[in-house]
Amino acid sequence: MDNGAISKVFADVAVLMQARGDNVFKVRAHSKASDEIKSLSYSLADIVDDTELLREIPGFGEAIVGKTQELIRTGRLGLLEDLLEELPDGVLELVQIPGIGPKTAVIAAQELGIGTFEQLVASIESDEFQQLPRISKKGAQQILRHTKMRIEQGDRFGLGPATQIVAGAIEELKTRCPEITLIEVAGSVKRGVELVGDINILCAVAEGADPATVLECFATLPSAHKILSQDASNARIADNSGKFMSIKVVPAKAWAGALVYATGSIAHGRKLEEIAEQNDLVLTEDGLYENGADDPVVAETEADIYDLLNLNFIPPEMREDSNEIELAETSDFSRILKLSDIRGDLHSHTNWSDGRYPLEEMVASAAADRGFEYLAITDHSPSATVANGLVPDMLLAHNSAVKELDKTSELRLLTGTEMDIKPDGSLDYSDELLADLDIVIASIHSGMDQDEATMTQRVIDAMESPHVDIICHLTTRLTERRAAVEIDIEAILNAAVRTGTVMEINASPDRLDLKAEHVRMGVDLGVIFAVNTDSHRTWQFANLRFGVQTAIRGWVESGQVINTLHYAELMAFLALPKTERYAFKKPRG
Repeated sequence: MDNGAISKVFADVAVLMQARGDNVFKVRAHSKASDEIKSLSYSLADIVDDTELLREIPGFGEAIVGKTQELIRTGRLGLLEDLLEELPDGVLELVQIPGIGPKTAVIAAQELGIGTFEQLVASIESDEFQQLPRISKKGAQQILRHTKMRIEQGDRFGLGPATQIVAGAIEELKTRCPEITLIEVAGSVKRGVELVGDINILCAVAEGADPATVLECFATLPSAHKILSQDASNARIADNSGKFMSIKVVPAKAWAGALVYATGSIAHGRKLEEIAEQNDLVLTEDGLYENGADDPVVAETEADIYDLLNLNFIPPEMREDSNEIELAETSDFSRILKLSDIRGDLHSHTNWSDGRYPLEEMVASAAADRGFEYLAITDHSPSATVANGLVPDMLLAHNSAVKELDKTSELRLLTGTEMDIKPDGSLDYSDELLADLDIVIASIHSGMDQDEATMTQRVIDAMESPHVDIICHLTTRLTERRAAVEIDIEAILNAAVRTGTVMEINASPDRLDLKAEHVRMGVDLGVIFAVNTDSHRTWQFANLRFGVQTAIRGWVESGQVINTLHYAELMAFLALPKTERYAFKKPRG
């Protein structure tokens, strides 16, 4: 089991223990274990037999160590199975919905027979659920909104988990199958779609190699639970967490054409098929061929394939049949943002607030692992009490620490804050405090049940401040858990242009907020963006790729993103009055 699966088991145990009324310290121990496992930068499975090493993990006493070893060695945890048998069905499903705690979940399951999201919706719509203790009519409507989002999501799951799963599978296949010459994720994961239903892998083998060998390796991956289908060149499995993964094996000489076909949306692929036919070519899942030929056309890269179709190269994330093919006939996409364009991160947290690591470690990681030129340290403000937000005196001390480290750091550091926008639209710090910061990003962490008009005006009021540089994770959504707040996106984006406020594309795979369709709307309106990781741990800077993919899906050009600027250019931008910032032109070259 990977760390994510192990962490979830301990989280489930904590929830069920709380629902049963167990000792609060036992509940906290299992919840803490879940959090610690999620934070590890190495695989627990690699050290399962080293009891002493396991004990060094914070919170890992004898009981937690034993349960971890049981879980990894057997794939099961007796305690979890006992809890599931003792408590009514549906508790774990219901507590996934914001607003439903373990005790409410038990009552809803026992007294109302609610065990699925669909049953929960029906119970709320019939006013039955609202009769439970501590459930108000307004609260029930918010629960309904989150539940409908989960139903709409279905079996799809997040881009972040999908990327982790496929990375492990590809590494295992490369290790076990020397016949593989090329292997890559394709489909919706390669396009950076925020929620995916299937993970698609494309694999090329050397001439004369038997695809069956690769298919056998794939079907016997450690994570494989069930083979759903298999033929001479394809296989599809369900893994042990119920997620679907498929592989296609092609000869190496067919690789480029097969990758283009396997990556784009169905609609994008159909248009390419039509264009191929017009050029006396045939494009299929097996590659690009001249009509009637047995061997694929000579092409080493995806760009070669598009060239053969008389099209400019289209970045994978844009292959959705949203007019990109028509534009590619006459225009190129060379100005579209690339990961290498990003020079710094303007949203990060340390253990001054709710980050896991000290300032020095976060900065060192951003420098060494990402090669950034600069980093803004934006710990939380006082209203974010659960995030240990900084009162004014602590903010001043925080600024001093950042400035002191800036003297010796490989990176240029910006003093900053992630400041709460209060429910009435006011801000957490005085203008005097904000004026002393290099950058101010503002966000919503409370009062998420406000109506659309109130929420929209709340954000616009914050944007009117001359000190608020960036609005971050605007809709507050969590991709697999929490629905977006009710807000007028177009009005906010228009206000961003009017007030000179930058809009964040949050790269955390749990957020991806703004989402791609909102980014595309912003591009059309002339919005300026920042792509930030919102890192709370050192390795989360690597999430930048997800934000860049979202930006590409929204057709953002590098010149529309402020953290593609060099440090001096960025500081010049921030020094301008906000009303003049949208006239700022990024130097080319």
